[in-house]
Formats: sequence, structure tokens, C-alpha cells
Amino acid sequence: MEEWAPMAIPDGVSDEAAALCEPCAIAVHAVGISDLKVGDSVAVLGAGPIGLLCMQVARTAGAGKVFVSEPAPARREAARSLGADAVIDPTNEDAVSAMVSLTDGLGPDVVFECAAAKSTLDQALSMARRSGQVVLVAIAWEPTSVLPVEWLGREVVLKTSASKTPDDWGLALELIRSGKVRMEPLLSEASFVPLDGVQGAFEALFKPTTQLQMVVRP
Repeated sequence: MEEWAPMAIPDGVSDEAAALCEPCAIAVHAVGISDLKVGDSVAVLGAGPIGLLCMQVARTAGAGKVFVSEPAPARREAARSLGADAVIDPTNEDAVSAMVSLTDGLGPDVVFECAAAKSTLDQALSMARRSGQVVLVAIAWEPTSVLPVEWLGREVVLKTSASKTPDDWGLALELIRSGKVRMEPLLSEASFVPLDGVQGAFEALFKPTTQLQMVVRP
């Protein structure tokens, strides 16, 4: 087991940005264990905080094109502002067909599933190119169905990412410090809640919202 030691927040990183080091480390780990190579096409399903961070980290790792699928308008706009090459609304168009079309009929090289919706794992496996890879990052709390015949014959690899290492945290802080991972679109004044507002903030997460991230500010 790796030894965890205290980490100093680098100069130039605000406390608010540092508060998002943990989700950034999740993205760093997911991209790090993927087979992503320089120039590869990447699809990110779900533009919540983890998806937006995976999108940025994949870009720093050399992704050539990054495409995002997200039903919420505010999150689609955040993905665009962070440099997504294309953003689709899966409620208006078929996500699989759209991603395949965006990659010249091949499908993305790597798909990061960051949505945990009932249909998104099957979508991810169905859109990945032959011998491509799906990295499951989101945690689904209910059964999801997949149709293996849609992806087994193409030898698509499914990998799960559910950990973080001290190195992931260190790299996350450095990416934030250098500006290679931007936090501004994830944080606005509405993102911050006081300590006595935590319960209400958690309840709000279960309702439709334009909120991208919540941070407790004592």
C-alpha cells in the first residue's frame, strides 16, 4: 500500500480550486490507466464535474479530439467553454450514431463513461471503435443493461477506474496550478454553500439543477 503524506497546496492555487483536487485526481487516475495515446479520439459521456475534468486531463495527455455527450444545457455550455471539439445532446440525437459520425465512421478510440445513467454504459460500449476501450468512471447504484453482441465482436475493452494514488493527487494539484486543468467553469459564487447549508445542498443534488459543483465554505 502506498504511503500517504501531507500535501501542500501550491502557490497560485486557491483554497476553492484545491477543494476539487479529489475529483481531479479521479480524472487523472482514469486517464492514466486508459490506453489513451497521443492523437487518439476521446468521447466523454456526462459533463458533470468528473466528466469535465476527464475531458481536460485527456487533452493534457495528448488526445487529438474530445467529444462530449450531455443532456443538461448548462453542462454542455461548460464543456464547450473548456474546449470540447463537439458537444451533443443525447436527448435530441442518438449518442452512438453521433460519436461514430464525428470519428469518420470509426468510433472513438477511448470512451470515458462518467454519467452512470441507465443507458450510458451500453452507449459507451456500442460507440467505441474496433479494439477501442471504455473506461467506466461513474458509479451506478442500480442495475444497467448491456447488449454484448453490439461490442463483443469488435473486441472492445472495458476497464473500471475506482481508485486514486498519492501520485494522482500530486499530478492533479500540478495540473490545477499550471492552468492545464481549469476550474472556473465548475465554480461560481452559487457553487459555495455554508456549513449549515450542507443538508439542503445534498437534497438539491437529487433535483434538476444547473449547478455544476458544490463546495462547502465554512
